[in-house]
Amino acid sequence: MSHTSFLGLEGLHVFVTEAASPVGKQAVQEFLYHGCKVSAFDSNQPDPSQPTISTEDYAHLNTLQGNGSDEESVRSSIALACKRFGPINILLVNADCAAARSHSPIWDVPLETWEEVHRVTVRGPFLAVKHFLGAAQTAQRTLGRELENLAVVLVGGEPGLVQSVKDDIVRLNGNARINAVGLDERNAARPEDVVRTVLFLASHRVAGQITGQCLGATGRTTNAVTGPQAIQSIPAALSPPKRNKIRIAVSIDLDAVSGWLGTGHHPDVVMADYSSGFFAAQVGVPRLLKMLKKLGLADRCTWFIPGHSAESFPAEVKQVVDSGCEIGLHGYAHEGAYQMTPEQERDVLVRCIDLATKLTGKKPVGYRAPLYQLRESTLDLLEEYGFEYDASLTDRDCHPFFAPRRPPLQTIDFSQPASSWMNPIEPTTADRRPLVCVPCNWYMEDMTPMQYLPHTHNSHGYTDVRVIENLWRDRFLWIRENEENPVFPVLMHPDTSGMAHVIGMLERLLGWLKGWGDEVEFCQTGEIARWYRAQH
Repeated sequence: MSHTSFLGLEGLHVFVTEAASPVGKQAVQEFLYHGCKVSAFDSNQPDPSQPTISTEDYAHLNTLQGNGSDEESVRSSIALACKRFGPINILLVNADCAAARSHSPIWDVPLETWEEVHRVTVRGPFLAVKHFLGAAQTAQRTLGRELENLAVVLVGGEPGLVQSVKDDIVRLNGNARINAVGLDERNAARPEDVVRTVLFLASHRVAGQITGQCLGATGRTTNAVTGPQAIQSIPAALSPPKRNKIRIAVSIDLDAVSGWLGTGHHPDVVMADYSSGFFAAQVGVPRLLKMLKKLGLADRCTWFIPGHSAESFPAEVKQVVDSGCEIGLHGYAHEGAYQMTPEQERDVLVRCIDLATKLTGKKPVGYRAPLYQLRESTLDLLEEYGFEYDASLTDRDCHPFFAPRRPPLQTIDFSQPASSWMNPIEPTTADRRPLVCVPCNWYMEDMTPMQYLPHTHNSHGYTDVRVIENLWRDRFLWIRENEENPVFPVLMHPDTSGMAHVIGMLERLLGWLKGWGDEVEFCQTGEIARWYRAQH
């Protein structure tokens, strides 16, 4: 994976021991900030007096409770962490022990205190490193390659462990490293200073040549065995650089029952099929609105509502309108353009413009074709009635574009000579500006893989939500790394995303997207169209 931030830690899996300690809490927070997946291991339950983890970071955090000095507890916790987030790249062994910094003479130290020091500074780190490297070996054998950025950072504890492991670790992984952060007994470093040093040592990008060293939180470097060597300069701030703005277009198609009337019509449609449409409106809509309000995104969305849904479920649609979202058109009974004559298509559009205007008090400016089924006459009508954008085409997958003005493509008539169809597309640069297309297609929506439609030949519906979550995350990460000022559409249906096993995934995904901070902006689709038009 290509990294572009200063530290290059995005996407890596970090395992933090003693995660409930001051240094542990700070480390968890900082690694999450830098885009890592964090498994936080501690013997204590999370402190209820501490602020709960934000929704944005929830999907990246895995909390594990166990005994750090019990081998089976450590082994099983590392196994669970790998099961949740995949192979662990970085191990932070937090071996700081307050009892070890006691200034009491040894003859006054109780045995129980010494055993606690030994547990935290010797036994616990040994077990953590042992099973971390064992899990790394297993992962590398499975993957057939070395793990990237394999690093161990020991905070406090017995520095001799660093020297013991330094030579072994490179036999496992040629680029692996182990270092320590030393804690000055006389000048206790703040947790944020300690963690700043941890981040530096954990990053192969900035510290890839450093191994077997003990670096003080104030910058003093000592060899793990031989003592002070040099002074290292660590940046006071390791924040990632400013990135492109990614505009996220969350939209919801409120098909409800209409989905079974137009494009979804089939002679075998029965009452049970229509029932799922009632679920979409009466259950799915309130669930999605509640989730979006929880994330602070309810007014940052666009709902494309068929006229049939607006008239059949007025109470639910009023809740949608009251959320402050944008309303776009989506046919009346989810009719595909190719099912209608041009006159019927015009009549449907005019009726739906009137319905939406009465519903919201303003004329709609956006349109999405049911099942993405639009044709040249559809675009003609959108131009005629002054629409600002359509959200049905994918000439581009992450950038808006002006609606094309192309001659209709002709299907092949195989009863004719081959020469009749062997012709290229006529070249043209003409478009329909100012009518903008904001891209959307099957790979950007929920229903295709996660909704069973019994009369659709390619229907599936049993895809694990985590597969789709990872697909969307991978798509976002690639676009983030490779495209300039892109858009990232996410399309939901109350029928699908309103289901109990799906909505949690959408909440995780949207929270994860929010977690990118000022790199992203959630926009109504119309806002994206106007932004694009202003740039061109």
